[in-house]
Amino acid sequence: MGGELIGPVLLAALEQRFTEDFLPPCEAQAIVHPNGFVKLPLARTADGVIRFFLHVWRSGSEDAAVHDHRWPFASVVLGGELAHTMMDVAVTSGGVPRGGPDVGSPGVFDVARYRPGGGEHCFDLSRRERAVISHRRRHVFPVGQSYGMEAFAFHRARASAGAMTFVARGLPQRPYARVLVEQGGFLPPSRRWRLLEAPERRQYLRDALEVLG
Repeated sequence: MGGELIGPVLLAALEQRFTEDFLPPCEAQAIVHPNGFVKLPLARTADGVIRFFLHVWRSGSEDAAVHDHRWPFASVVLGGELAHTMMDVAVTSGGVPRGGPDVGSPGVFDVARYRPGGGEHCFDLSRRERAVISHRRRHVFPVGQSYGMEAFAFHRARASAGAMTFVARGLPQRPYARVLVEQGGFLPPSRRWRLLEAPERRQYLRDALEVLG
């Protein structure tokens, strides 16, 4: 995924001039995500299989919790630096994997199912699922680096201030994502997304095009 794709998609989103190759995005509204980054829907392919986004971290931040995604994605770092800590996670209902630590032990997490709805994050712990993390590995991605992630891969991301990524996202493969919550800890509160005003949205798009050169 290179500039020959990224530039035209960003320009189409800025000028709101779409073609047979790049259609208007399904999600028309740009938001400030509760995890600390701006999420700008850009466009989608003609068949609707791939959706393009621009993510911008206005200040350095780290994901609030270990989580997975409903869909696969590929990303290119346009500015700053991102680090992903990938994790091997075993999830069970009503207990922990055979041979794993006891419920209540360090390293055992509750699993919350997350569904976006009504412009906010909504979490559900009613399934009583638990998870154990068995292995962690950290990957750092500087400017110009591309990477991908399959659906359902557990991870946690950390971004430097001003980091910017172009994201190509596949279709959802199930209706929810999963978030790991410390046992006895607090469930992440449902927080409303802040909508981005049109001038601010356009400025982020101009900044991304300037980075491309």
